[in-house]
Amino acid sequence: MTSITLASAGAGQQQQSSTQVSTGPWTEIPQIARVGNAVLLRCVTAQGSFFWQIQGTQIAAAPATAWATAQATPMQATESSPPIASVLPMTPLPPMAPMRMGNMEMSLNPMTMRMGKMTLGPDLPTVNTPKFCTQCGAAIALGNRFCGSCGYQLS
Repeated sequence: MTSITLASAGAGQQQQSSTQVSTGPWTEIPQIARVGNAVLLRCVTAQGSFFWQIQGTQIAAAPATAWATAQATPMQATESSPPIASVLPMTPLPPMAPMRMGNMEMSLNPMTMRMGKMTLGPDLPTVNTPKFCTQCGAAIALGNRFCGSCGYQLS
């Protein structure tokens, strides 16, 4: 089995492409030749000669007629290397502190905004907010189940 792996790494990114072909054992050391913007790779085995064209991150089979013997360079045999390790995930950022500007404050968890005595955000329990009867409009005390003015049942 012949495996060709291309790997490139730059700032913040890495790319890898590979191909595997069942060639059998090599009878000669593989050779490589530069042709224009591409590279040709030649492997000779008992089954015959295999040719690949490598350009950028692309690996493709190439015709034998593309091989330029005069420009060939023998390669050195090496042990196969493990694939490029993936980048470790980033650690999460700590929660953001509330933002303050004058008498205005904004918090992200939970999303709330305060300006003076006014507060916007998720349903917060109201402490000193007077409630009114929806039937007659009279003020009602916190905890009352019926309006003291008209007797309407409060929800």
